[in-house]
Amino acid sequence: MTRSMDSGPSRFQLSLAEFCRSTAAWRRRKAEEYDRDERNLHTAAALEELANHILKLPADDTRLLDLQRLAGEGDDFLPDQRVLYELGRFRFHQPDTGLEPFLDTLVALAEADRGESGRFGGRLPEGDDPWA
Repeated sequence: MTRSMDSGPSRFQLSLAEFCRSTAAWRRRKAEEYDRDERNLHTAAALEELANHILKLPADDTRLLDLQRLAGEGDDFLPDQRVLYELGRFRFHQPDTGLEPFLDTLVALAEADRGESGRFGGRLPEGDDPWA
């Protein structure tokens, strides 16, 4: 999937950005719940920044394509456990985390999530895997 620079973000980018914004809204609610905890507000702002950054990337950015393959269903971003966890904590404990390295981390986590999917006991011998 490719696009020219002036045709706008892909539907997957829009879905990923909306997921970031939705998680930012959740963090803002948590800030209210936990007496305006600044870490929640900082993470909410970081997720908004990440959403804006994602929408500016070219649709053929390899990280976006990898995330779509690993943590997407069609054009929808549907992450698993590790990606969900890290997105919800973006810049919560490490406020200087960069956008680009974080995207790289999300891809690595999505690969780990995909590799574990349905394999809670680890890899099984050939013929013993009920999910294969």
